[in-house]
Amino acid sequence: MKTAEEMYQFCQDTGFFSGSDRQWSVKLFSVLEKHLGPDEEILVCFIGLHNRTSATKNDGFYAYGLTNQRFVMGQKKMIGDDFKVIPLANMQDLRLIKETSLDLLDITSLQGTTKIVLTEEEAPKVLARLKETIQLVTEESKSEEPLSKAEQLLKMKDLLDQGILNEEEFAKIKEDILK
Repeated sequence: MKTAEEMYQFCQDTGFFSGSDRQWSVKLFSVLEKHLGPDEEILVCFIGLHNRTSATKNDGFYAYGLTNQRFVMGQKKMIGDDFKVIPLANMQDLRLIKETSLDLLDITSLQGTTKIVLTEEEAPKVLARLKETIQLVTEESKSEEPLSKAEQLLKMKDLLDQGILNEEEFAKIKEDILK
């Protein structure tokens, strides 16, 4: 999926936050669309409540997408957008935490923990689809011939130049590659 409309339709077809308003959902997904790299495509997407810390404290609704390179998060604001990234190489764990009638999708990465509120009905389906897709993407990348350290650094530098990675993420990945 490359467009916000395709992402919205995916959610309708899979039941991932399918009851939401079309115009509002497409606005959220447009943040993801705007930040996709030229060789990047959304494989799984959904909408959820971002970083819930209590019953009344959260960062609002975000659009989420899994690509072949990273997990992306975007929110349309009155002025500008909020866009966050977790490179797939930095993801450590995905799990569900039960809270009354809601489920928290807990994503642990090198950057910390992200908690996304989903409904009881959609959470297990979203988690299963994310895990399955990450496994497929990981297997595909392992089946390719391994890149040299120089090739890996060039590829990561390209992602930095495209704005897919920030300086901090690039420095951490560079350090890991050079170990």
